[in-house]
Amino acid sequence: MGSRARKTAAAAVGLALLALGAVAQPAWAHKGHQPHHNLRGQVLTTAVAAPFGLAVSGKKVYVADGMAGTVTTTSGKTVVSKPGYDVAGVDVSARKKSLAYTFTNGDHTEAGLIITARGKADVVADIAGYEAANNPDGASTYGIVGGSNACAEEILGGLTGGQATYPGIVDAHPYAVANVGSSWLVADAGANAIFLVSRTGKVSTYAVLPPQVITITDDMAAGLEESFGAPAGSFSCLAGVSYAFEPVPTDVEVDRKGAAYVTVLPGGPEDDSLGARGAVYRIGRSGQATKVASGFLGATDLALGSDGTIYVTELYNGRVAAVRGKKVSTAVKIDSPLAVEASGRKLYVSTMGEIDFSTGEVLSPGSVVKFTLRR
Repeated sequence: MGSRARKTAAAAVGLALLALGAVAQPAWAHKGHQPHHNLRGQVLTTAVAAPFGLAVSGKKVYVADGMAGTVTTTSGKTVVSKPGYDVAGVDVSARKKSLAYTFTNGDHTEAGLIITARGKADVVADIAGYEAANNPDGASTYGIVGGSNACAEEILGGLTGGQATYPGIVDAHPYAVANVGSSWLVADAGANAIFLVSRTGKVSTYAVLPPQVITITDDMAAGLEESFGAPAGSFSCLAGVSYAFEPVPTDVEVDRKGAAYVTVLPGGPEDDSLGARGAVYRIGRSGQATKVASGFLGATDLALGSDGTIYVTELYNGRVAAVRGKKVSTAVKIDSPLAVEASGRKLYVSTMGEIDFSTGEVLSPGSVVKFTLRR
């Protein structure tokens, strides 16, 4: 549904993901067992709770922990400490001279990208300010776009906490960052857009992700009833309604030719009640987004392999998928994967910890695991 729905229906990422409640924690992370996967993995750290972002630079692996508000290395060094903020994305420049990370406060009134380099003053890009002034997806239409009826409008408007059909609203939540030349691309899960940030902190719109339109079937309506605990048959009037969900960009990576690849959560329920609707888009330098793969259940991150393989974490499907052309297979089976990075034959995967979000208590940790890919 939309930004409003993601808050009420627990279907976004980052700080909004915390509203999901405790995510199942893999037993191996704290009982000494190996994860269930088809590759042998090495646990690099369990000193993380919500490792939303990874960056690999040489032998260093940087981890953005949204729960702790930190960027650390897997060797235990704290690089950034911003308590009280969701620090979700991190990347290092190609020449390893600067590091950039995203931050967002609880009500999204403060959100931006900080570029830091040794011996220089930090550069702060005000993404929340840019979003408030420009609202790049303001021209997009979300909600009911076909087959409307009064019953459906009442139900779907109630679930989103507003109108059943609405334009893009102002909401900044920078969630991932990728270095490109002397600039940075930022995937903003609230703005539904990819921003370009210059080395001086100037923000501009690189691309707006398209609405994610589905036509609700009888089975989908029944699945929504179950998800929201509604009486059987009470959502039957939704069948036949076409609904445009907000895209929720969760990661951005850039290939050697300069094309950007973006994972999106498709808004609304992220379980399988409406099917596996996560997708990967390719964005050319013109800013046009083209879907290259879909059918993911909780696409929270991606990585680009040197051989052209696209790796996608499926948070709710317990795997990292490998996309090669039109074929999608399983690269790694692992519980609650959040982020993934590829470097040579190494694949780095982070997993979500088990957290009681009503108290903020970390019941068991997340992890970062290194896998060696087969040739």
